Amino acid sequence: MIKQLLRSSSKLLFLLIFVGCSQLLVLTSCDFKKSDDAGGTYVKPSIDYKGKMRKGHVRKKVSTDKNAIKNQNRSRYYYQTRGKYRRKNK
Repeated sequence: MIKQLLRSSSKLLFLLIFVGCSQLLVLTSCDFKKSDDAGGTYVKPSIDYKGKMRKGHVRKKVSTDKNAIKNQNRSRYYYQTRGKYRRKNK
């Protein structure tokens, strides 16, 4: 009885160490990215003129390129017509 108990506890200990090491390995290999790494700016929470609370958020970066809108529309057209999520006619 005691030998069986020692075997089961050593198996449990080995399993806990193995799971802990594998979780540590997975966590260190992951690349954590924040949403504002794309170049946006964080807008702090505030209160508007009516007294309502505004939530904080990341404001997207605005391009200063003169062709930005044209390129954006071209990209949207491409993905709507030929892209991955194209609607198939039945």
